[in-house]
Amino acid sequence: MVWGLALLALVAFMLAFTSRSPGWMGLSIFVGFVAAIAAALVFIERHVRASSRPEHMTDREIRALRDTVRKPGEPPRQLPRSDTH
Repeated sequence: MVWGLALLALVAFMLAFTSRSPGWMGLSIFVGFVAAIAAALVFIERHVRASSRPEHMTDREIRALRDTVRKPGEPPRQLPRSDTH
């Protein structure tokens, strides 16, 4: 689909530059821009989908997250004091 949109944009721009009629030129420029923008958005969507993490967590990740949570009654952790003058 994405290559079809890219090819459609290329053909539309070629038609716009070879056309002598202002109507065909305007229509083909419009179709070319719409197809080029659609192809760019599909390329971006594919890249984002390929590099994204799944939305669910594994049992190991859940246990690690629970271990980092402070238990009730446990004193809050504080950084050691720095002795800067």
